[in-house]
Amino acid sequence: MKNLNIVVFILALLNTLESLSIDLYLPAFPSMAQIFNTDIGHIQISISVFFAGFAFGQLLWGPLSDKKGRKPMLYCGLLLFIVGATAIFFTSDIYVLWAMRFLQAFGGSAGIVIGRAIVIDLYDKQKSVTIFSQQSQISGIAPIVAPLLGSVFLKFWGWNSSFAFLVIMGIITLFMVYQYVPETNAKINLPDQIENEKGLKDQLKMIITNKDFINSTMIGSVAFASLIIYISNAPFLFMKIHGFSSGVFSFIFAFNSLALITAAYITPKLIKRISNAKLLLIATLVLLCTCVLHILIAAGNLSVGLEIAMLYVSLLAIGILFPLTSAYALSPFKEGRGTAAALLGFMQLMVTFLMSALVGFLEADSIMPMVVARTGIAVIAVWFGYRIFKTQKSAV
Repeated sequence: MKNLNIVVFILALLNTLESLSIDLYLPAFPSMAQIFNTDIGHIQISISVFFAGFAFGQLLWGPLSDKKGRKPMLYCGLLLFIVGATAIFFTSDIYVLWAMRFLQAFGGSAGIVIGRAIVIDLYDKQKSVTIFSQQSQISGIAPIVAPLLGSVFLKFWGWNSSFAFLVIMGIITLFMVYQYVPETNAKINLPDQIENEKGLKDQLKMIITNKDFINSTMIGSVAFASLIIYISNAPFLFMKIHGFSSGVFSFIFAFNSLALITAAYITPKLIKRISNAKLLLIATLVLLCTCVLHILIAAGNLSVGLEIAMLYVSLLAIGILFPLTSAYALSPFKEGRGTAAALLGFMQLMVTFLMSALVGFLEADSIMPMVVARTGIAVIAVWFGYRIFKTQKSAV
């Protein structure tokens, strides 16, 4: 077995490609609107299209990795990611941008869903929480540096240099997967796998009837939706509503993104003192409280500093929820882990796509649709967090 520390780093790098693909070009939105001869709203659609591609891609890569192996599907996904990013570099047509963002996300989703399956292949539930947290610490750097890096790229080389960087990162990651990541799906080597393997329909039924999977997946989905609603509306909030420059926006965005790294660092320490279910419930309650306070701050037009603080704490809660919900959702399954990871990712992205589209539709020179939507999402998270806590408490 290859060095597992290197494997964990590479899996985090696969997660990082997703964050970079979303955050790197945010400062370039106004410039891209001019180059593509459209408005910022049409450029923002490229984010929604990206989520749609990511959601549907995971439905393919997860089951295929169960049948054909983890590494071959990683190769295919990364190649599609590289092709999509390369095409975007050369285009100035908005429709080509949307199509290639879908392709880029469709391929890039392989790294997320298969990466989760590899972790569960290698570790038990408690250890997987730690591993997912370690990955988050590494990949959490991306939302911090991406807007700052994107601003530099925009200033010196133009908007499309961000996608050239993504091509290079994709090629480097592909080489590292080939060189260091082991094949962890042992069942592909069994001669009687086809006879013994459950059909996809049976696997899906087994997964969606598992209460731990449903409850934790719902929390993970709404938490991810809350994060992405913030990310996609951050340029509007800080550059249009508050009037900050792209450089100042990048620093504010980077500061708030530190919350994700902080959460990834403290989560393994917290689970040694608090049960996973209790910590999960506390994190959902913190998310709800900060979102409610954000409504009051926005309605009262109070200090932007308070607004940034509330966003930071809400992201801290979300960062705690990610490793916990991933481990809870995937650990119950000895078979079909790729399929379970695919369903987890699909639900996360589809909930995010629907909620972000709704917020975009309601937008009217106000940030209230964003903060109200995040509050409603937090209520859902608390409900499912309580269900998990109640189930575990009754089982003790």
